[in-house]
Amino acid sequence: MRFRHFFSLVSIVASLSLMAATGAHADDFGTLAPGKLMAGVDANNKPYSYIDNGKMTGFDMELLRAIGAKLGLSVDFRAQDFSGLLPSVSNQQIDLAAGSISITTNRLKMVDFSESYLTGLLSVATLPDSAITSDKASVKDKRIGVVQGTIEDTYSDSYLPGAQIVRVPNGNAGFLSLRSKYIDGFFIDKSLVDGLQSKYPQLNLADRLDISAINLPAGFPIRKGNIKLETAVNKMLKELMADGTWMKLYTQFHPGYPKPASLPPYEMKTGS
Repeated sequence: MRFRHFFSLVSIVASLSLMAATGAHADDFGTLAPGKLMAGVDANNKPYSYIDNGKMTGFDMELLRAIGAKLGLSVDFRAQDFSGLLPSVSNQQIDLAAGSISITTNRLKMVDFSESYLTGLLSVATLPDSAITSDKASVKDKRIGVVQGTIEDTYSDSYLPGAQIVRVPNGNAGFLSLRSKYIDGFFIDKSLVDGLQSKYPQLNLADRLDISAINLPAGFPIRKGNIKLETAVNKMLKELMADGTWMKLYTQFHPGYPKPASLPPYEMKTGS
């Protein structure tokens, strides 16, 4: 009886050890907290990350929720200004950031990125009586708002030569500056302009100047050296593209846009 009891205990301990090991392995994705993916977002960044009827949603956020579901992780979103997202990733305050964040060589000095999952256009939003036109020369000496830390901020000198750049902390501050005529134009992602036009039709906002950003595709910033999380996210991105989830979300949050000619990942041109 003693031997039988002893072997029963050994069997139970071995089973518990196996379960613990299996659980540890299942949650071992390099996240800061087991079973949870903490993502930083700018909550004024429609259609990528925003609040709708009290719920945080958007293309990037729903894509991350789908990634989390496949990995068995709950996703915790933390709202903050765009300029603080990459430092928060680098300082291990969050696991990754989201919101159509372009991969650039300068940003790669601070963080690693997942494979790219989105590309698009940049645009200058204006009020209807603006003197800004589709000619880049028309922005000379005009006050153009950019969200601090974005690629529009980083590349404003080359994209909008001669403009007076006004930096704002987030999209909402930029929109209010434009509406009050504190700035002459707001340089943002074209999808964000579309969102403002839809939300405030009475303002008759125009997108006078569109600039291709195909050489600056977006990815999820991840802490440098966190290979486990980067590998897991990249694997899930491929699965979500293969099963149609990515395209479903793209069409949901980009209504009226043509379907992309090719699926991600997209190539970043070196030197950007």
